[in-house]
Amino acid sequence: MNNLRVERWNPSVKMFTVLLSVILLSFQYKIMVTLGVFLFCLIMMIFFSDARFKSIIKILIPATFAALGMFVMGLYYSKNNSITSMDVSDISSVPYALRAAMSTNLISAAQLGSRILAYAGLGIFFSLTTDEEFFISSLMHQCHLSPKFAYGILAAVHLVPNLGKEYKNAVFAFRTRGIRVGVFSLKPVFAMLVNSIYWSENIAMAMQSKGFSDNESRTYYIEPKVGVYDILLSIAILSLIVFAINSAPI
Repeated sequence: MNNLRVERWNPSVKMFTVLLSVILLSFQYKIMVTLGVFLFCLIMMIFFSDARFKSIIKILIPATFAALGMFVMGLYYSKNNSITSMDVSDISSVPYALRAAMSTNLISAAQLGSRILAYAGLGIFFSLTTDEEFFISSLMHQCHLSPKFAYGILAAVHLVPNLGKEYKNAVFAFRTRGIRVGVFSLKPVFAMLVNSIYWSENIAMAMQSKGFSDNESRTYYIEPKVGVYDILLSIAILSLIVFAINSAPI
């Protein structure tokens, strides 16, 4: 089963597959297709990846609220007649034109909400099933990204967790000197940014002192390659989306 894990999927091929899937979904408004893409991403993450279920739920919570907000907005503020001020307790007494408007509003709302879920599912699928070092190495070998930029991005990614620790240290430093720091105070943020600039300068000096250059031939610890598995998986997913777009009724 380890061979079927999507972590083995070449990150560059996976990235282009996700981007093409987003482009395909942006030109259609079928609810079953967008919901199917969302469910497919969930199934792949739960059964065919090493992504933790808690991490999936944590990211899905804000995405679900965003989709729900778009659904409510589409339901009550569609281009058709609004139903917020109408009494529809007895649906048989509602004129046919209003019932048609209500139905159209519901479909429009479902389209907006499901599209948000589909886009969120694709983004979560890529972020939780892709290792950052493997991704950067793939960008260098498959997309010919300059190693200077690649290692700079990778260094910045590894420094991100330290920003939170540095912010807490700055807050404690202000408090020990008797300076009150509020939740929206910019003083610890400024101190954190100053230290991050120092870190970036130290990393740049370290790379230069070690003779780092993107013009010289070098060996790589990780050399991602595009295999048959990567191409077939990409073709299969894109083909399923195209087939669903052409065959789904709504």
